[in-house]
Amino acid sequence: MTDRFRLTDTRLTVRILETCEDHLQAFQLRHAIYCTTLAWVKGRPDGLEWDDYEEGSTSIGAFTENNTLVGVVRLIPSACLFMLEREFPTLVGPDHRIRKQADTVEVTRLATRRMPRSHSPSLPISCLLYKGIYHWSYKHGVRYLYLVVETAYLRTLRAWGFPCSALGPARILDRGKPCVAALLDWEAFRAQALAQPSPFTIWLMDNRQTRRAPPPALSPEPDYAPSTYA
Repeated sequence: MTDRFRLTDTRLTVRILETCEDHLQAFQLRHAIYCTTLAWVKGRPDGLEWDDYEEGSTSIGAFTENNTLVGVVRLIPSACLFMLEREFPTLVGPDHRIRKQADTVEVTRLATRRMPRSHSPSLPISCLLYKGIYHWSYKHGVRYLYLVVETAYLRTLRAWGFPCSALGPARILDRGKPCVAALLDWEAFRAQALAQPSPFTIWLMDNRQTRRAPPPALSPEPDYAPSTYA
């Protein structure tokens, strides 16, 4: 099992953020998306977006051949406080108790950079990041992912083949669009993918370091990033 995936038709590498430069690029991209474009988070004079959830977390990025970051996502382990617990508790219904076992992480701060049309990958960059999340999860014994997303993007994830269960009713937060907390179960994904395989799920589960992506027969996502709130 590897933490690196090179997509031959995109010339992008998906890997764990390793260096100070990697994390600096991630904080800059997150600032551009969450602070400048969306204005969901207050901007900082240094142009970096980071918070109290960094320590103990793992970030996965998509990089070009010259090591420019074009997409990033952060995974918060269950040993740490989830954003869902502190920032979005009203999204969790009374029948769900938030899992704090080692097989559970929270997906946060997913952001992607718009690329020139001539260099754009055949799949949304977030799909490449989810491939990285899938194989990182498999390697580290993680089965469940918590997400906070706009309801429209939850439908997109389900259309892509990710079995995401809503944890409560959708609510309109201060950002103006209905959003929902959801739980993705990788075991359910694998069972569904094996029973009804598609080019996308076959590609996503393949752990070879070099693998051509399937045709882009997926629902589009916004240019700036998927509609993730956390």
